[in-house]
Amino acid sequence: MTRIIQIAVFSFLLISIQFLGASQAYAQITHVSINQRLSGLGEYPKLRVNIVSGHENLDKMQFIVRQIHGDERLMVKPINNFMLLLTGVDDVTDPSARLIVKEHRVNQWQLVKTFPLFSDEQISKGLSDKALNHKPKARETMTKQQADIKSAVGVHTSTVKPASATLLAALASDSPAVADFTEDNCVLDYDGHRTLWRMGVQYSQEWGIGTYGAMLAIFEANPKAFNKGEISGLRADVTLLCPSQSLKEKYNDNQAAKVTYEKL
Repeated sequence: MTRIIQIAVFSFLLISIQFLGASQAYAQITHVSINQRLSGLGEYPKLRVNIVSGHENLDKMQFIVRQIHGDERLMVKPINNFMLLLTGVDDVTDPSARLIVKEHRVNQWQLVKTFPLFSDEQISKGLSDKALNHKPKARETMTKQQADIKSAVGVHTSTVKPASATLLAALASDSPAVADFTEDNCVLDYDGHRTLWRMGVQYSQEWGIGTYGAMLAIFEANPKAFNKGEISGLRADVTLLCPSQSLKEKYNDNQAAKVTYEKL
């Protein structure tokens, strides 16, 4: 009886060792590390990673930014055989955000490694910049041009930069009336966490226009939703109204919309 038990235990250990060895054989990523962080706190993620992998298909690897309000899978672009460029579209506002690396093994995704997304220096700089941006600024004198914009689109223009004010005036001059900017009884699906770019990507497909056109339509329909009248200053505490059909049609040429966007 003892002999039978010993044989059974030995067989079990042998099978376990073979199973573990087979599982390890499926692992293809043998090294991964962050080569250079190209973005800081409050910016969209961009970084280079060193990689040694037997995977010929990039779809067998996942690189995910995990922050307090959710995950985003990053886009991957090979730089050479041992380096990848990773980028995302959602601004990272969580100082403790992490980069999650996974690979596809044995019909499921397996965790390979996690890294802090930011260095201590980047976190300190990001927090310092945020504090500076929230300092009260001296009240600017309202110019006639800014007063005209305030009257036309309802923006509090005493804090609008002259360049943005000029472009806002140009945008507003092409629309017949403020009431024509928005669609009645319609609000966009916005929870305060997504970027304007992500909103543009989502609604461009629904509206049948380009991403830049969708962003400009949202911007022009909701002037009070942007800090200082800046298209990059979408606030988190606002409700976004749906742009009117005339606004969507105004920006149906995505190439022209891109040119306008890049001037803002």
